[in-house]
Amino acid sequence: MRRILFNRVKIITHNGGFHADDVFAVAAVKMWVGKNSSKGFFNKPKIKVIRTRDEKIISEGDFVVDIGGEYDFTKKFFDHHQLGGAGKRSNGIPFSSFGLVWKEYGKAICDSQEAADLIDSKIVQSIDAVDNGVDLCNLIYPDVKPYFISDLIGSYNFVPKKKKGEVLDGNFLEAVSLAKNILGKEIEMAKVEISEKEYVREVYQQSGDKKIIILNKNISDNSWGEVLIGHDEPLYVVKPDGGSKNWKIKTVRKNSFSFENRKDFPENWAGKTGSELSEITGVQGCIFCHNKRFITVVKSREGSIELARLAVEN
Repeated sequence: MRRILFNRVKIITHNGGFHADDVFAVAAVKMWVGKNSSKGFFNKPKIKVIRTRDEKIISEGDFVVDIGGEYDFTKKFFDHHQLGGAGKRSNGIPFSSFGLVWKEYGKAICDSQEAADLIDSKIVQSIDAVDNGVDLCNLIYPDVKPYFISDLIGSYNFVPKKKKGEVLDGNFLEAVSLAKNILGKEIEMAKVEISEKEYVREVYQQSGDKKIIILNKNISDNSWGEVLIGHDEPLYVVKPDGGSKNWKIKTVRKNSFSFENRKDFPENWAGKTGSELSEITGVQGCIFCHNKRFITVVKSREGSIELARLAVEN
C-alpha cells in the first residue's frame, strides 16, 4: 500500500463523461482526506484530482476510483467495472465506486456509523443502483420521469458548442464541489435526525393516548414519520409550527413512500380558515385546514390538542 502524505494527495478517476458515482466517490475521498489531515500538521492538504486512463498515472494514485479494474481497499482502488463487479448489498443493490468508498470511509466521515447508514440508504444506494442499471421505482405516470440526483450530476456533462477536454474536467470539479456540499448538509441533517428520532421514541413510549402524539419540539416530518409509521396506533402528531407561535397537527401516513394518510381530517374541515373553521369545530384560534386534509394549524397548543381529539372521534 502506498504511504499517503496528507499534505499532497492524488485522486485518480477516468476522463471523459462522468456520472454521480465517480463524482460522489471523489467528493467522499476528499472529505475523508480533509478530516484525517486536520488531525496532523496539514490543515489544508493539496488534493489533486486527475482524470485519465493512462495506466502508469493510475498506478501512481493515492486513491483510484471508478477505474483501474479492481476493488482493493489496501491499495485504495475502488472500481466496480471488473468481471463480476465488486459485490452486492444484502438487498441486491450492487456497489458502485461511491458505495465502495462509502463502505470504507462513511463512518469516519460522519463520525457515526448510524449517520453513515442513513446517508447510505438515502443517497449512496440510489446512486449505486442507477449506475448499475437497477430500477428503483415503477412509473405511475409513463410520461413523467423522476429527476434523480444522478440526473442532476449528469447535467454537468453538458458543454456548449461541443467543447471538451479541460472544460469537461472543470465541470467535473464543479460537480464534485456540489456533491461535497450535499454530503456535508446531509450528514448534519442525519445527526439531527438521529437525535430527533430518539426524542420521538421516548415521547411515544410515555404517551397515554398513542393515537395523538404530542411533541413539544419542532421535529422534522421525516424524523417523527419514520418512527411513528412503525407503530399501529398513531393517527396525528401535534407539534410547534416552526418560525411562529402557532401549533400544527399533521396526519400520520400509512407508509414512508405514500401520501395516503391513516386518517384524514374531517371532510367538512377541508380548505376552511380562521373563524369559519373555528365555528365548524368549536375550537377557538383555528388558522386553517389544508384542502387535502393532512395538516391543520391552530394558534395554541391546547387548541391543537383539542382539534386532534375531535379528528380522532370523527
